[in-house]
Amino acid sequence: MKTQKHNEGELADLTVKIEAQLIKDLQTMSENSEMSVDDIVAVAIKRFRSSHADYMGIKLDYP
Repeated sequence: MKTQKHNEGELADLTVKIEAQLIKDLQTMSENSEMSVDDIVAVAIKRFRSSHADYMGIKLDYP
């Protein structure tokens, strides 16, 4: 995952309000992983999106 490229397309800003502890945890994760906070958030959102296709109106038919 560390070698995978993220945020290579057109970029836009997003401002959100989240728990202060989550921000501290993101900063710690960034320091320990040598990944930017932006990349960590992008990975997290991509994973959430792939797990919740129904939120995007995509109906999946699992056996």
